[in-house]
Amino acid sequence: MVDRKRSGRARRWIGGGLLGGLLLGGATAGYAYAIEPRRLQVARFCLAVPGLPPELEGLRLAHLTDFHVGMAGTRRSILRRAVAAALADRPDLVALTGDFTHDGRWRRGAALFADLAAAAPTFAVLGNHDHLASRGATDRIVGALTAQGVRVLANEHFAVPVRDGAGEVLVVGVDDPHLGFDDLPDALAGADDRPSVPAILLGHVPDIVEKAPPGRFALTLAGHTHGGQIRLSPLKRFTWLELPMIAGDLDSHYPRGAHLVNGNPLYVSNGLGVSGVPFRFLAPPQIALFAFTGAVDEEKGEDEVGRYVTGA
Repeated sequence: MVDRKRSGRARRWIGGGLLGGLLLGGATAGYAYAIEPRRLQVARFCLAVPGLPPELEGLRLAHLTDFHVGMAGTRRSILRRAVAAALADRPDLVALTGDFTHDGRWRRGAALFADLAAAAPTFAVLGNHDHLASRGATDRIVGALTAQGVRVLANEHFAVPVRDGAGEVLVVGVDDPHLGFDDLPDALAGADDRPSVPAILLGHVPDIVEKAPPGRFALTLAGHTHGGQIRLSPLKRFTWLELPMIAGDLDSHYPRGAHLVNGNPLYVSNGLGVSGVPFRFLAPPQIALFAFTGAVDEEKGEDEVGRYVTGA
């Protein structure tokens, strides 16, 4: 004989659970669409550079990446706020590491970086999306950036004077590694290797750091991964941009944050725009600001990233 009272109670529990799950899922999706993509995170770090000349103490570098202009869900307001936040830190250098456009459309990106380039030497490298639309679109992006005062590096380096010529920083930029356009040896050819000239490597894909000579760079900056963009759980690999069935070879050994690879500090930013879907979850849009210091944390081992990057 069926206990109708118990059966009805079970149905109510199941129905309530399903309704609660639907409400939670809807709220999460709403947050991931309408709120988190607007939550700009300003990540601040202290970068220890052994042998840093006293005149470069406190040097400031701003890193912005993965703008994806033209992608539905990439809000121009977040890009403007990111530029404003970078300018507020009064950087001595600005690094932009690719994916300026999503599909070749660039009208909304016009003049986006002019204020940055007017405030500080600004360097850029291209990402995979900057190449995928067409050769003409790529040329337009490079032309627009150059017209705004941004120096685009494609497997080359530039020794930039800073602090009114009191010191120099070597900026090395490689073309997109994801599509195999990078040539780090060519980019480094003839570059200054003095300890008094800290070297910064810019590459769209984090894994470029594995091609770097051991201990060659004070900092490598990259994007590409969006920090996972949608982190479905705290598990390292269970994120939208890291699922093989979604992203294929988009995966990286360094999905987000600070790492130390063969003596080279690496920072991977969440970036600003979106790709694939107009959502972010547990991976808010981000810019990274670095202040250089010659003081190394001697309590940390030489194989610990915290010896060089603090605040991570």
